[in-house]
Amino acid sequence: MADITAETGGVAERYHFLLRRLHSLSGIIPVGVFLCVHLSLNATFMAGPDAFQFAVDQLHKLDHLGILVPVELMFIFIPIVFHALVGVLIWLTSKPNVLAYQYGGNVRYTLQRWSGIIAILFILGHLWHVHWIIPSATDFDATRAAESAVEAMSRWWAGPAYAIGVLCAVFHFANGIWTFLITWGITIGPDSQRRSGYVCTVIGLVLGLFGLGSLVAFKNTDLEPPNPPEVMESHTADVSNTTDLLL
Repeated sequence: MADITAETGGVAERYHFLLRRLHSLSGIIPVGVFLCVHLSLNATFMAGPDAFQFAVDQLHKLDHLGILVPVELMFIFIPIVFHALVGVLIWLTSKPNVLAYQYGGNVRYTLQRWSGIIAILFILGHLWHVHWIIPSATDFDATRAAESAVEAMSRWWAGPAYAIGVLCAVFHFANGIWTFLITWGITIGPDSQRRSGYVCTVIGLVLGLFGLGSLVAFKNTDLEPPNPPEVMESHTADVSNTTDLLL
């Protein structure tokens, strides 16, 4: 009986170790890579609506090939769901002691968990707000990317909600890189961990500037939404009728 219990505990421990490693890896590749790409693409709006539209057009070339949706599902949504579920499990089974021991590591550990929870809620809200996977009144239209983004961000709550969500996601990723390097044995000593901390801080600051900068650009840009197809068709018909009368 003792042998069976020990064997069961060993299997559970091995799976726990594997899940923790996969959770750590998925937070960097592909979830973290996607965050960098997404914020970098949004940051092109700071160079103007045309630059943003060009960047979106390049991305949506995958849609013309019929592989955008499978790529999103396989390399974005499924990894995010996995990372979120395992992260919540870790959070529920952890015993933070930040109130008793207010050291930097304990504070970062607690902030990592709470920023992850807020990031999950933010992602769900973001999907509802602009993504095709959850239809809403502000679905993002890639053919009028700048207008869609400005329209979506015109809601009174969008600025504060996106600022908090983006900053939490960026902190979770940047601090996650630091813990990833430790978890995988890349930075072992205190000196290497301190240097990697500086690098991760720079990464977080750059991504934060990208996110907040594009948010400010979206909020401060006033673009007239293009006429919907039915209005354009009606206008064309009116012009045609007027031309016939003149002739």
